[in-house]
Amino acid sequence: MWRALFVALTLCLGMIALSRAEDGPLRPDAARFEAAFKPGAAATVEGTSVPLDSRVLGEVTVSSGQIVACDPFVFIEAKPFIRTVPKGRFPVRIAVMRSKRFGDRVAFARLEFSQAPVVRWERALVPGQDPAKLGKDEYYGFPVDAGTGAFLDPAVGKDIAALSTDQAQAIYDDWIRQGEGYGKEHGLPYSLPVTRGPHALVLFSSGWGDGAYPSWFGLAADGSVAMLLTDLRVVDDRRQRPE
Repeated sequence: MWRALFVALTLCLGMIALSRAEDGPLRPDAARFEAAFKPGAAATVEGTSVPLDSRVLGEVTVSSGQIVACDPFVFIEAKPFIRTVPKGRFPVRIAVMRSKRFGDRVAFARLEFSQAPVVRWERALVPGQDPAKLGKDEYYGFPVDAGTGAFLDPAVGKDIAALSTDQAQAIYDDWIRQGEGYGKEHGLPYSLPVTRGPHALVLFSSGWGDGAYPSWFGLAADGSVAMLLTDLRVVDDRRQRPE
């Protein structure tokens, strides 16, 4: 059943992944991306200033030189981004909005490949996505239908896709249970570092819930990939208006 659900949702991927920005073309907000992870960071949500708490959530193992950002419960076989990334084991850091009014929510998640300063941001694209086709108020984002995002090597998706329906469902049920417990224990929204065989992956609550979320590659001065960042569309001042 889960395979049929995946196929059905994949057929709708073009509509889900192409989402609209409210104030013009979505551009990488370099200042916000950097400030969100600094001590004492704050942001604005519906006119209210809220603190952002940054911490390392876990690590991701990259064995293929490719990386996936996806909803792990629905799109575990999502295509990896076109740009290749370093192989190895790398930390994932999240920035969490703390608010009694809005609830605690993951605002940004980033996979850190190096400590090199980011000098340029570019869209993280999967095969078939063409920035030239984006309208003035559009962006590409990975679709979420189960309120969860994740960073993982594509080998993880292939591994789980090869299992029976019951085996895959048992893994998902375990992730849900463990993630809820991990979040409560560490004072976080749903989140979970996972080790599956030789691979490590990280799951995190996706901002306000379901939707489509853009990712960006941060490039160092030498052109290497320093990080992958996903904007979970929580804060109001996360985009630049067109000039």
